[in-house]
Amino acid sequence: MKKLIALLAALALVISLAACGAKTNDETTTTEADTETESVTEEITEKPEDTTEADISEDDTTKEDASAEDTTKEDASETESKTEETTEEAKKAPQTKEEIVAYFNEAVNKVKTDAKSVTKNYSKISLNGSMTLPSSINGILRLLGGADEFVGGQLEKNSQTTPETYTGSQIKAKYPVENESYGSKLTAADVKSATCTEKDGKYTITVTTVADAKSASIAHGQGHAPKAFNVPLPGTINENIPGVATGIVGTAAMNYPSSTAKIVVDAKTGNVISADYDIYWTINFDKAGVIIPFVTRDNYVVKF
Repeated sequence: MKKLIALLAALALVISLAACGAKTNDETTTTEADTETESVTEEITEKPEDTTEADISEDDTTKEDASAEDTTKEDASETESKTEETTEEAKKAPQTKEEIVAYFNEAVNKVKTDAKSVTKNYSKISLNGSMTLPSSINGILRLLGGADEFVGGQLEKNSQTTPETYTGSQIKAKYPVENESYGSKLTAADVKSATCTEKDGKYTITVTTVADAKSASIAHGQGHAPKAFNVPLPGTINENIPGVATGIVGTAAMNYPSSTAKIVVDAKTGNVISADYDIYWTINFDKAGVIIPFVTRDNYVVKF
């Protein structure tokens, strides 16, 4: 995130310098929206050693019938017990959106408290469509190969491609939500869709947040995406924008289109095995008429 903030600060400076040095006709580049034992009963019938056919009485036959009836009852009881166990097992998988969101929260919050290590395999940052820029800025950045191409190249250079492993307090600092004691505070109202599938003893939980409107003051634990994702916050960005750039482009406001988190969980333990976060965020410098849409794709592997 430090690299990202530094990049945004530099980008704001480039934009501001471009805005100072060029006076051409207004042309804007419009934003393109991309869009989870058996038990065996053995019957042992022992025949008394001295029993002969003559000794088999009607009473014995009655006892055998009674014994058979008891066995039938035992079998029926066992079958009913197995059915109850199967039903109870099935209940463990969350079904409704509310249940899935609650399960997601419990699982990712457990990463913060119980995980032995978290490995972030990659963090890829790219543009989520084209930027909207004033024509003067487009003209200057065209000299660098084009605005989208220039910014896209810088984002690629600043993406993390080498795995990084976190332990102890580093997990709290790095795993979503960064620098918070929780992994998610989502409610059903924060989530547009939530699914749970089961295969080979694992649950795959996918949640997609409701989009967040533009804000200049949103913080972790607020809105929708900031409750569960490592999203750049407007306050953090503004703290790092050079003063000269702020005077020209103004302060940043952020909006967060719907973002998605997919976690794979061991059904028996409830431990997260892996997690993929697709984070959509847009930075707005309203004073300069600048809109830059981003997407960050993060992949984690968790060990307990």
